[in-house]
Amino acid sequence: MRSRKQGEPPQPPGEAEPTVDLDDPRLQTPAARGLMSAARDLFVKQGFSATSVSDITERAGMSVGSLYYHYGSKTNVYLAIWLQYQRSQEVRAREAVAAVRAAGVTDGLRLYLSGTRAYLLGAWEHRDVVRLVADGDTPPGFGLRMRRINQEWLRRNGALLSGNTDLFADDDSLGARALVAIVTDAMSGICREVAACATREEAEELVTRAIEVFARLADVQLEGSAPRG
Repeated sequence: MRSRKQGEPPQPPGEAEPTVDLDDPRLQTPAARGLMSAARDLFVKQGFSATSVSDITERAGMSVGSLYYHYGSKTNVYLAIWLQYQRSQEVRAREAVAAVRAAGVTDGLRLYLSGTRAYLLGAWEHRDVVRLVADGDTPPGFGLRMRRINQEWLRRNGALLSGNTDLFADDDSLGARALVAIVTDAMSGICREVAACATREEAEELVTRAIEVFARLADVQLEGSAPRG
């Protein structure tokens, strides 16, 4: 399915895979942000299915027509909330990798794990969205979109490990792919566990343990961690 270009109307609610362009000028307005904020609060409190378009617009102090103009449907508002979360997570991960690389680290696995750690910590910062999706009350087609996002995450992280000769032999691209696939599949579950933590300290400890597990999976010693027998 092609991506919607800027200026095109949002996709109708019957699509198998809903699409939203966060860079659409209509979604950059205060009205669009107000609708998203109202919808996010309501979806978290009462779920996607139990929230109506009129609930969202009433909370935002806007007309029903305003929601349809900016988003096209309640489904698209939900998807925009998720995509905004995902975009912020990707920025966090990229910045973490860039900082570690700037410090002189070139090892692909360490770069990968630094981005993974930042991503997992972001799940705590946005725990309301993570919990919302974890509840399973999602729009039609949302699961397909999530799988596409995960596949893209897999592709980008595979590139970080492709030249990691300290971890894999030069011709062992399958080893890198296997490691990234395992970690990527585990990410959703760990994000849910992080979001369920009672405190930030608990979340940070859980993330640290998860990164240690991933490192042991690749038989790599992290800085500051004690050797394990």
